[in-house]
Amino acid sequence: MVDVDNIKIRQTWIGEETDAIASDMNVSNDDAFMLLSGSILLDCPADEIIAEDIVDGGQDKQIDFIHIEDDQDKGYASIIIAQCKNGNGFSSNIAIQIKNGLDWVFEVPKSEIENIPNTTFKQKIFEIRELRQAYGPANIDVSVYHISKGDKSQLSDEYLAEAEKLKQKYQSLGFRSFKFDQLGSHELVELLNYGIRASRTVDIDIPVIYDVNRPSLMQFAQGDTKSIVCTVSGQALAVAASQEPRDSIFDLNVRPYYGSGGKVNKEIWSTCTDDQSSRFWFLNNGVTMVCDSFDFNSDPDAPQIKVLNAQIVNGCQTTVTLREAYEKNQLREDTKVLLRIYSTDNPNLVERITLTTNNQNKITDRDLRANDPVQRDIEKIMHDKYQYFYERKNKQHRHLRGSDKKKVVHSPKAAQAYLAIVRFKPANARGYLNAIWSDFYTEIFENASVVDLLVAYKIHQYCHIKALEGKQLENVTSLERDCRVYGVFHIARAMGFALVEDKWGHANTSKIEELFTNICEGFDLETYYIDALHIVMAMREKDQDDYQVLAMYFKNTHSHRRLNSILRSDEN
Repeated sequence: MVDVDNIKIRQTWIGEETDAIASDMNVSNDDAFMLLSGSILLDCPADEIIAEDIVDGGQDKQIDFIHIEDDQDKGYASIIIAQCKNGNGFSSNIAIQIKNGLDWVFEVPKSEIENIPNTTFKQKIFEIRELRQAYGPANIDVSVYHISKGDKSQLSDEYLAEAEKLKQKYQSLGFRSFKFDQLGSHELVELLNYGIRASRTVDIDIPVIYDVNRPSLMQFAQGDTKSIVCTVSGQALAVAASQEPRDSIFDLNVRPYYGSGGKVNKEIWSTCTDDQSSRFWFLNNGVTMVCDSFDFNSDPDAPQIKVLNAQIVNGCQTTVTLREAYEKNQLREDTKVLLRIYSTDNPNLVERITLTTNNQNKITDRDLRANDPVQRDIEKIMHDKYQYFYERKNKQHRHLRGSDKKKVVHSPKAAQAYLAIVRFKPANARGYLNAIWSDFYTEIFENASVVDLLVAYKIHQYCHIKALEGKQLENVTSLERDCRVYGVFHIARAMGFALVEDKWGHANTSKIEELFTNICEGFDLETYYIDALHIVMAMREKDQDDYQVLAMYFKNTHSHRRLNSILRSDEN
């Protein structure tokens, strides 16, 4: 079988994705390509890209996008910097300009940065400098990307030389890690080309490797659960994963397939397709499956396990890589895999098995919580009662289009909005995203009514849109523009106070439902937004001498303590 990699087809695909974002968000195609690129880098929907991350504009020094993940508890930061060109090539001049832009970010004296008219870019530089001073370069990861619709395999010698100069310079500056990479149409499509399907039943028969004369299989049962641990061929697992509807066997997996480009998946591919294949069983963690029931047939001529409603909850990367190798006729026949199957009607145990067996590729706390009963309950109620789609798994509803797509509620943003508006903690919501799934998880999800989550999400969504618009406004003060862009959660908090006077929760469901209906029917939030904006602006103006870096100010709990004091007093 010969692989065909048609770059034109992939460029067309990326062009169509760009057009769809341009239409949905009413932006230019160049901006849409940048939003698409950002969504791929951050693994989030394009309409969730926050305004402060977009530094494209005058005096951006060929830097379009900067995203910072600041883990204050661990004293660590991760920085993503991107230049996004909606064209079909990788120019060596752009590589030179990116290096110049990085010099501005990391080297140019602060006195010169003060003169940059692009305030968003300037504030990002100040934030990076402050983090570097606070944590030290050894606790900062920097990833730089040049993104276009071009063909990365065709980079010119001149480009490669300039890229190498850039990497040598910045890899020697003491960062925990630094990389400069290119993403073309091939790489973008690889990252786009997966999604999670709705739950579908998969019944399969899996041949097993069984020898009646020596121990080769183990069964164990206790209470409402039984298990079997066995060895299967790589081909048997690949065939099982080929059942239609395709990929439905992974519906309970907490993460989708990451593609063959990752380090772990490259190693899986190499081991099952080269002369190391006979050692695959020893070098791989194996696959874990849960099901409604299984039945082992020990016939020595055709030993197999009949599995009803099979779901692979750990080993997605292994299984799909084996399937790809099998479909390309490259899978070695002597590839063997350790398989664990659990049969139980206890849903809590299924959740526990899913959580405790996922430890091969890095997964987020959100991934680990995706199948929690409370997350499933929110998903069901939000759809059945309010006709909205709660995205408890990343990209779970990326297949939706039209009006349905506008009803997708992304769990991280809903959680952030709830923490900011309903729990009065906008600084925590802005600065501690990872803690939503740990420190703040109970406070948010085990207390929230579903309609509280929806209204908070709607209010934040409105403020997010106003922030994007604010970047384009002329004839406004820098203070107003800065607060619109950086103070999104604080403005949303103030709006929530004005709309319901902090009377949230199950005791006030009818009032919140009425507000939700009104917002869905076009209730004008503009007056509430402007009033909240002015409160935040006045607060920021008083504090700007003590907290000069905008991002650090709005992440500091001092800012939300002051805001809550203002809202609950006569100061506003």
